[in-house]
Amino acid sequence: MNTTLRTLVTVATLSLPFYASADSASINYRHGYTEEDSAHSDRIKLNYRLDSGLGFEAEMKYRTAGDREDVAYDNMVNNGHEFTVSYNYALSPQSTLTPAFQMDSSKDSTTYKFGLKYNYKINDAFYVATRYRLDAKKLDRDQVNEDMPDRAKDDQNTHRFEGWLGYTPASKWAYEYQFIYFKTDYIRYDNKKSDYEQNLIIKYKLTKQWAPFMEVGDVKVNSTSEDRQARWRVGIQYNFM
Repeated sequence: MNTTLRTLVTVATLSLPFYASADSASINYRHGYTEEDSAHSDRIKLNYRLDSGLGFEAEMKYRTAGDREDVAYDNMVNNGHEFTVSYNYALSPQSTLTPAFQMDSSKDSTTYKFGLKYNYKINDAFYVATRYRLDAKKLDRDQVNEDMPDRAKDDQNTHRFEGWLGYTPASKWAYEYQFIYFKTDYIRYDNKKSDYEQNLIIKYKLTKQWAPFMEVGDVKVNSTSEDRQARWRVGIQYNFM
């Protein structure tokens, strides 16, 4: 059994005892593509949330390695794995406060993410949400080069401010717009220590269990130019409950 399948089976097996008392549980697959650099990536995420509000997520990420452009599912390598613990605290029937801790590890670094999200349901069709998250990236000590300017090869911190506007009409369709602003201590975009992203998500409830989705995002190309590129994502989610 290959490493990918073995990891997925292990996570799923460990999660099974919680399903009996879980409020929700799902597995989510997503494939991504960025236009300018022609890069492909994939993600598999397993999540469940208990009736108490406590939630867990395990995420495995992969990408196309080397100079293999415009080719999906070829020369794939590990692109990190992430584990999340969060808690939904109901402030009222319309609003929820969710603190969360995430640990995102790759071959040369680990990023610790501390976030707080507020969600408010305006009515049956519209909702808004906002979140602040601090991402503290700790580089492998053997990789650190303090002689490089602007922490280009060192530990890095990112302040991430996010906002969502969601529309869920009385149909099988759902829509969500997301805006993200980044403030960093390293050069991130256009030779500046700041950046932004936009993302539009469209979901379709095919059945009670199956929900395909598509995303289109506006993201940077690299850290030194002002060029932007489209990021396309397609995926499907299976809900166990």
